[in-house]
Amino acid sequence: MDVNSLLLIISAIFLVLFLALALYVNSLSRSAQQSASELKQLKQFTILQQKQLKDLSHELQAMTSAAYGVGKRINQLSAQIRELDDRQEEFDLKEQGAQSMQQAIALVHKGASIEELMTSCDMSRGEAELLIMVHGQAD
Repeated sequence: MDVNSLLLIISAIFLVLFLALALYVNSLSRSAQQSASELKQLKQFTILQQKQLKDLSHELQAMTSAAYGVGKRINQLSAQIRELDDRQEEFDLKEQGAQSMQQAIALVHKGASIEELMTSCDMSRGEAELLIMVHGQAD
């Protein structure tokens, strides 16, 4: 083999290696471009996710504030209901007392004695005596 043939073979090998290297670099370049494109898409997705997270955070704050207001109003209404219950109970007790007094007065009009009033109307002696003095029939 002469030197020219050897140079030609080496040149061919270098040419093949150069072409292979060029194809490899081209492939890497495409891969880098694709990665850059994917990175850009990921950044856009991240920005969108951050915006959605911020919106949800604002909505949560609004709902929390509203829930606090509703809870406060419920507490106020509960207090009002308790107060109304207490008033109703007082009214019922007064009404029962008035009914008992009406019964006692009716018994006095029928001529009941102090002992009968004390027993049937659950009164003290002083209450029974006073009732007979006020509502008793004049002898």
